Amino acid sequence: MFQNLRTLTLTNGSIKNLDPDYEQLNIRGAVALHQEVRLKKISTHGHSSFYFPVTVQSFNSTGSCTLKDYCEIDELINAGNIKIRHGHVQKINSSGKFVVEGKLQCERFNAIGIVKAAEITAEHVHLKLSGESEIGQLTAENILIEKDRVTLLSFLKKTLSCHTIRGKHLKLANTKAQIVDGEVVIVGENCHIETLYYSEEFTIASNAKVQHIIRREKE
Repeated sequence: MFQNLRTLTLTNGSIKNLDPDYEQLNIRGAVALHQEVRLKKISTHGHSSFYFPVTVQSFNSTGSCTLKDYCEIDELINAGNIKIRHGHVQKINSSGKFVVEGKLQCERFNAIGIVKAAEITAEHVHLKLSGESEIGQLTAENILIEKDRVTLLSFLKKTLSCHTIRGKHLKLANTKAQIVDGEVVIVGENCHIETLYYSEEFTIASNAKVQHIIRREKE
């Protein structure tokens, strides 16, 4: 799909006048971009900062990366440490640390590792916890939260803390939340939920704690 793109590789510096003819940007060091970027592919390995909006089809990050403005990305792969201010990403696969300062909208969010976000809205979310994750508000049609069982960092707390989790089909484990609101809700092991709203059915594991259970009438 991305063969023979006009490619530029940067190793250091502060960039303000990137040639618009380039289609792919490779970063292999410490680079800061102080301009809006529209490309087909970005590959960053090192320490990169984008200070203006980023529009790209494929974004692959294996180092430390910060997107300080709005981003519009078709597919994002993170195997390092990435921080996003806000934006829309269709498909996310993260196996490192993923931070969202504001609101992120996406279709599919798959993460193994640590996620810290103010707000994530998606169609499908699958999170395998390998440390302490925090999401203020998590909304998706289908949500699966589980513990990553093959991590070497076994001493870390593999938990997700949320204020609100909302969707249709929710399957949770190792999750602390004030509000969980869904149609079909499975509250799995090591969950602590203050208020559970459901409209069809729910189950609660024997070692999970739910303080209040309220049935909603289906609209």
